[in-house]
Amino acid sequence: MNTVTIQTSMLKLKPKISAFTRLSTEVRQSSQWVKASGSSTTDDVNIEKLFVEKNVQKLLTDLTDIDLEHKVFRPRRTSIQQRSHFALMTDERLEKTRERMREEARRFLQFVPVKEPRQETVQTLAKDAELKDFDTSKFVFTDITFDATDQDRTVVVREPDGTLRTANPEEHDRMNRTYYQKPNRPVNPPPLFSDPYLQQALDKNEHEFVLDWSCWFYEPDDPAFVRLSQLIFDRINETNKFHVITSTRHFGSFVFYLALNDNIPKLLNYFGSFGRLSDCANLIRLQKAVKPDWRVTIAQGDSEEKIVKDFIKQNARFRDQIGDLLNFINNGKVKQDQDLEKQTFGVRERVGRMDRRKARITSANVRGVEGPLAELSEEYPVKVVKSEGSGERDAVEKKDEGRGKGRWRSRDQNSKEDKKKD
Repeated sequence: MNTVTIQTSMLKLKPKISAFTRLSTEVRQSSQWVKASGSSTTDDVNIEKLFVEKNVQKLLTDLTDIDLEHKVFRPRRTSIQQRSHFALMTDERLEKTRERMREEARRFLQFVPVKEPRQETVQTLAKDAELKDFDTSKFVFTDITFDATDQDRTVVVREPDGTLRTANPEEHDRMNRTYYQKPNRPVNPPPLFSDPYLQQALDKNEHEFVLDWSCWFYEPDDPAFVRLSQLIFDRINETNKFHVITSTRHFGSFVFYLALNDNIPKLLNYFGSFGRLSDCANLIRLQKAVKPDWRVTIAQGDSEEKIVKDFIKQNARFRDQIGDLLNFINNGKVKQDQDLEKQTFGVRERVGRMDRRKARITSANVRGVEGPLAELSEEYPVKVVKSEGSGERDAVEKKDEGRGKGRWRSRDQNSKEDKKKD
């Protein structure tokens, strides 16, 4: 079969493959972003359309805190060396520069799209019994025409038994990486995307690095990308390491994923530990936007404090997971202040205990409970014995004291007699 014949066959197969792709999208009933244990109310919701809604995007943008110095524009490892730039500015120019940096940061923090994964099922295009056992290996045919893109490129596979089928997502993307190579995008997935190397990277708080690389390596609708993102998001939520993903372009997808699965208590507690009551209220609003039939009622004129208190009242089962938020609501203190108070109280208690120990050991209470033996003095008799040689030293000291006093006394008497003679 020559090249012209292969290209003609590929053109004939394109309508069939396109029709199969549309059919597989239509028959999808439930979202792959929703876990099986989650609520079934989101089964008939278009997750992709819901994610790009204006209200949802605004809530996700408000929840994504922009930390310019420590996150967005922090020093990074790059192959291009850059020098630091210093400028002398007026207050007005400085404020304009900061505003420009915030606008640039919003562009950097554009969310990773939430896409439904492509179906991993394949369609049988033809079955030629004459080609059975022609070879022991599969033959992959890839459309490399100029106008074909990585998304709509036609890739078909001829099985050793003569079956001609469409390529699954892994084969399709692997052929794209083979023919159209990019830097830092090998043909096969790097070991970092699977355990134990993945867990080792997460233990070092390299969550953003792994997610950034996965966005470069996979397409947003790749099933492997969806599985890897869900795995990392779940481990962030389990370990309460929310700080590693804040002020990143992955935070919006992460929060949206938690809201889809009705799993926001730990993130609520994280916001409450910093006293960010507005973020707590926005997170509850996001949960309501994702699941309109959620039993929590939010009126248009409700304040942020009322929204949070109503959520706590109607979800008593989450009280064990939102302890820091409850402390802030009841006492008005954030977790940092509480930890500082506990630390200060512990230092004072240790110092007071040391002072009390110093004051306890006296000749009057050495045998009592206030002495060094404490409660043991009631169970065992305490006897005070002088150390060996202490009596001899005391006698010598007293003798020396007596001698010294005698010499001074004799000197005083001799001086008085001399004065009388004169």
